[in-house]
Amino acid sequence: MADLRVNFLGVEFKNPVLASSGEPTFSLRNMQRVIENGAGGLVVKTLTDSESMKRLSAQTRWRFLDEKHQVCQGAIPRLFTMYGRTGLQDEATEVWLKEIEQAREMGDKEGCVVIGSIASTEVPGWVKLARMTEETGVRMMELNFGCPHSSQIEKTKTGMLVGQDKELASDIVKAITQNVSIPIIVKLTPQVADAVEIAEAVKKAGASAVTVMNRFVGFSVDVEKAEPYLYGSAGVGGPWVKPLSLRWVYQIYRDLGIPISGSNGAYDAQDVAEFMMAGATVVQMCSVIMAEGYGWIAKTIRELNDFLDRKGYKTAGEIVGIVAKKALTYAVMEEFPKEKAEVDQDLCNLCEKCVETCFYNVLKVEDGRLVVDECRGCGICTCVCPEGAIFLRGG
Repeated sequence: MADLRVNFLGVEFKNPVLASSGEPTFSLRNMQRVIENGAGGLVVKTLTDSESMKRLSAQTRWRFLDEKHQVCQGAIPRLFTMYGRTGLQDEATEVWLKEIEQAREMGDKEGCVVIGSIASTEVPGWVKLARMTEETGVRMMELNFGCPHSSQIEKTKTGMLVGQDKELASDIVKAITQNVSIPIIVKLTPQVADAVEIAEAVKKAGASAVTVMNRFVGFSVDVEKAEPYLYGSAGVGGPWVKPLSLRWVYQIYRDLGIPISGSNGAYDAQDVAEFMMAGATVVQMCSVIMAEGYGWIAKTIRELNDFLDRKGYKTAGEIVGIVAKKALTYAVMEEFPKEKAEVDQDLCNLCEKCVETCFYNVLKVEDGRLVVDECRGCGICTCVCPEGAIFLRGG
């Protein structure tokens, strides 16, 4: 069996599968269930001093949406959208800190690394919460700079508005790192023009790692009722968003080399491997746990081990960044030899699906054969051919 252990910020994780800060880590009992199912770590539900974000938790709403962005009834497809609105931890601060400490003690016994999470409305508040969280004994802490809801209910910058302001984000990170000794992870918002720029700013300010990334803000329509789902805008995440998350994981890994915790899009072991190959050392899961239950964590860990064994990897750490290192720039791609579509005439049934979808008009049927002329090698035809009769060959 492959060795699933990874080292993240100087701490050994028994495997790279983590539960994200969210409903799966909303209570001590929830965190216990994460630990019991073998997760390498978990990020606690965010501790906050914002009364409005606490109140929002009492109005929590979630819907799983299918490929038509309609509410699921029973069966939830693999590429579901998680659409919802929730606040931050609404327990009294002293109560939640005690539960974090208890979860950390349970995690220590089972090899599950418990990671703190905080969010405030002012720099002094961030520092105060950071100090209190460190006192629970957690070995690292995530700063929630990505919550998609707080911008609508706070008078000061919180959540994703902090993540969009590199000066404020840097000031908060600098103040916290001057007052605590444990590593600081910044959870980024996807709603910026350049996540690399924000990651670089918080790295310079003292952040040890980044979590890539939080959810988007979205708006979903119930067309039959002519109403918005959940009465208005909500956070948007889930497996469908994976390519968007991986884009920033890859670019931050490539450009900055800062340690990365992947988040928003991981559904199963294959997705965990993809996040790692793009540059993440550990990978957080949330939406799928909410859809499938805590046993999904154990299933993902088993299947990740199976994948590594099948591919001949000895350790999970081997795959971190291996695909990011192979990604090429557009300039380099221009030097590649041209590819051209070729046809296996024995397989082709002349359905002309490829002809209909060839937007460069180089495919046609002549004398009972599919003919290719001056092909650009775009590859659309290879995807739409129902018989697998078309393939690309280097020029």
